[in-house]
Amino acid sequence: MIKKIKGLLLSNTTTRQTVIKNVVWLSFSNFAGRLIRGLFIIFAARLLGAAEYGVFSYALGLAGFFTLFADIGINSILTKEISRDPKRASAYFSTSFWIKIVLLLFTTVLLIFIAPYFSKIESAKTLLYFVALLTIFDNIREFINASFRAKEKMEFEALVNVLMNVAIAVIGAIVLYLSQTAEAITISYVGSAGVGFLVAAFIARDEFKKIISAFDKNLIKPIMSLALPLAAIGLLGVFMLNIDIVMIGWFRSAQEIGYYSAGQKIIQLLYAVPAIIASALFPALSRAAGNKENQKATTIMERGMASIYALAIPVVIGGIILAKPLINFLYGAEYLPGVLTFQILLVTILIIFPQTLLGNMVFAYNKQNKIAIFVALASIGNIIFNYLLIPRFGIAGAALTTVIVQVMYSGLTWNMIKKVNTFKTIANLKKILTASIIMGILVFILNRTGLPVIATVIISAMAYLAALYSLKEPIIHEGIAALKNH
Repeated sequence: MIKKIKGLLLSNTTTRQTVIKNVVWLSFSNFAGRLIRGLFIIFAARLLGAAEYGVFSYALGLAGFFTLFADIGINSILTKEISRDPKRASAYFSTSFWIKIVLLLFTTVLLIFIAPYFSKIESAKTLLYFVALLTIFDNIREFINASFRAKEKMEFEALVNVLMNVAIAVIGAIVLYLSQTAEAITISYVGSAGVGFLVAAFIARDEFKKIISAFDKNLIKPIMSLALPLAAIGLLGVFMLNIDIVMIGWFRSAQEIGYYSAGQKIIQLLYAVPAIIASALFPALSRAAGNKENQKATTIMERGMASIYALAIPVVIGGIILAKPLINFLYGAEYLPGVLTFQILLVTILIIFPQTLLGNMVFAYNKQNKIAIFVALASIGNIIFNYLLIPRFGIAGAALTTVIVQVMYSGLTWNMIKKVNTFKTIANLKKILTASIIMGILVFILNRTGLPVIATVIISAMAYLAALYSLKEPIIHEGIAALKNH
């Protein structure tokens, strides 16, 4: 049994086994790591209060506009090119690394000397110096993780991320014990990011030994030419992600930013789910697209979409029903004004979850330049709708804006990619929808009885899985069969 488990989790044999292995490690990495970080954030938010926590969130949101220059798609290109041409891994790694260093130096200058002039909240300005250091550590760590993904060694990424998040809990507890301020929580983030960077660099030390000798200046132009469309998409994507927080800061108070960020942190934690599946599938999808194996790419997308919706639909249904007790349980009664905003943001899961996998397909087929205009339209829409809705509806207006622009962007992307390689989605969701409705009814009943929210979540999740198994949903039975046959 132990030999089988080691074979499943520590080697790459068949495509199916490798994908399962990658999903397992990425799931462990994200959920174990993010659970630790999430608990720390909840602890910090309770300790700091909505206003001070809002200052911290505002500083990160503002910095997001400038940190987008730190990665103009270099990480994705590294994963894609190494997975397609493993023999040139060292050349791509070292050349991309030096491009990344130049980008980070430019970003640091922007954060220290330019970003403070855009802050409407004075106390957030001093945090930007720490955020600059955080950006350096995070980006180099993510760069190294991208090389792990390319080689389908997600177990290394899992180790790095879990240790980093353990570090934030330990360092954070010490720092917040000494000082309950936004500056203290920012320092905690910097310390944990430093730990993650050091661990990743140690694992990838053989690549760093060749960081100068393997450098190939002839790769700079092709890497940058691939990066430019991704840079435009990244620029606009980061803009959409952070504009809500910044515009709330213009029209409303730091306390309301705290309410908004509380629900948003839960949603962002959930966004890790499709990222796990998409990252696990991307090397195989990229190879299929590169080899023009369209039917294989179609199969990968259909299985991936079914898996993603099997997670997204019940989360949205259950989350909307349990929004109030969840916020109260996690953050306390002080954050209950953010319940409606949280419920609205939950709807974005139905859009973002499939969009994550769809984005990988766009990149695998080198169609990223065609969706830049879609992101531009959504970004403009984000500003317009935020300007119209935040003054009138507050943070709920910002959440509604997010839903509107994501529907706009996703709809245009779906329409475009279907012309490249069509695949079925709705036809594969009948059993998932049935199981989700059954679960939703159970959640509603259990919530009305006054059962503790955690117990309701556990019972409902078990009921949902049982319903999928009883309905003979293929993704459940295929997963079980793969584990048994390995």
